[in-house]
Amino acid sequence: METLTTLSQEELQHLVAVSTKIPPSTNLEYVTNGLKEALAQEATNIEAALWWPTPEGFVPLTSGASDAFDAYVNSHEIEEVSLESNDFTAIEGGYRQGLVANRQTFGQLLLAGDSSREEFIRALSSVVASPLGLIALSLQLGEEVAKRTSTDKLTGLWNRQYFNERFREECERLVRSKETGAIALVSLDNFSALARTMATDEQNALFAQVGQAVRQVIRQTDWGVRWDNFDLLFYFPSTSAEAAVEVLKRLARKLLSISPILEPLTGVSSTVETTSPRALIQLATRRLDLARKDGGRRVICFATPGGGLQFYREAEA
Repeated sequence: METLTTLSQEELQHLVAVSTKIPPSTNLEYVTNGLKEALAQEATNIEAALWWPTPEGFVPLTSGASDAFDAYVNSHEIEEVSLESNDFTAIEGGYRQGLVANRQTFGQLLLAGDSSREEFIRALSSVVASPLGLIALSLQLGEEVAKRTSTDKLTGLWNRQYFNERFREECERLVRSKETGAIALVSLDNFSALARTMATDEQNALFAQVGQAVRQVIRQTDWGVRWDNFDLLFYFPSTSAEAAVEVLKRLARKLLSISPILEPLTGVSSTVETTSPRALIQLATRRLDLARKDGGRRVICFATPGGGLQFYREAEA
């Protein structure tokens, strides 16, 4: 009988054990934790890490992975490496294997160990890389589906339900990171009143322009939401209330260049005041009501640390 591998019986048993210990899940964090445990038990003296072109970047899977791969990772770009061959390849101090599925490369698996164990490391890379590639593909497909079901068809902005789901997670992150963010609730009261007298196609065409204007003014990192009927909500990460007001001024000018009835009133709250999702939105809503009661044009009601409640009022032409 032909021998298909030069690996020992013990090494084969370790590979089988690793494959069975990788959790059958599309939760990458859960799978990564299971993989760490499997490698610690079944691949001793081998270092491993994941390298993604994502905010997570370099993810150690073993205790010595950072020391083993820092030099390589710091001297290369993941995007450039991923354009090269995805086959098992020798690199400085170890090996790499592309994480591939559906002809797409999602990242790299980095491995290091004694050169005498190259065949075992090569086999290990195949066992680990295949499910990780499929998980990455599954996550990508999930994100595409979520994006299609998370946006308002008319404006292209997020819908309220998707924002609520994401914002709870964001507020938990803000508590840990202590970053500053701002929430703004914008109402187009004049448009809301006049929309009743407009044909549906006319009001939809005009509000679609509102969505386009929003996307032109806010940054890619900002969140724009169709909140309620013709109201909009914004979340500005890593932004003070004062800086958010400057963006909202530009938005007001953009909207009024489209139509004089698109005159916004705005209430702003900040994570400096609270990090509760519900409290932030309630605070912005109360300040929007104060902006309405002010009676001025294009009023923005907000607060500054130590400065108390502030009102920006557009000067009369």
